[in-house]
Amino acid sequence: MSAATDVGTARRGTGLPWTDIAVSAIATVSWALIGMAGTAALGLHLLQADASASLGPMTAAVVALGAGGSVSPSGDVSVFGLKGAEAHTAIDITPLGVGLVGALLLSWFFLRSLRAAGVAVTPAELLTRAGTVIALFVAMLGGLAWAGHDVVTIDGDSLGLDRLPGGGGKG
Repeated sequence: MSAATDVGTARRGTGLPWTDIAVSAIATVSWALIGMAGTAALGLHLLQADASASLGPMTAAVVALGAGGSVSPSGDVSVFGLKGAEAHTAIDITPLGVGLVGALLLSWFFLRSLRAAGVAVTPAELLTRAGTVIALFVAMLGGLAWAGHDVVTIDGDSLGLDRLPGGGGKG
């Protein structure tokens, strides 16, 4: 019976548990990005993209795309039939599986940290926890965007782009 009366008590008058907030935010963001990176790497491997370029930078780029970013190709993109001003473009696709895995893991671990915080979470603590997770997620995505900045060479002949209408090449 005494456990039932202790459940309703809240931590009034005490400061925010900064250590718990920081550790839970690091764990939440880390697991979400690990899941996104694993899903992206598996997808790229199943597409056999790792045979044509380095898997690490491509995985980081796909994770950035999954979080709503874009990829800007530069250099010689004439294999795609683009010349001159057309060659300055951006790839803006969203790998929904990668984004879904990240969103599910982020929400699950965030709600898990709220459950560990206790029955009554003050609005200030909830706002602090959410703000910490958001700030850390954006910072980690910035790191992934920096890690994904690499040269990836795509062999258009092996993809069959020379057989497409307007795809450049010999025809």
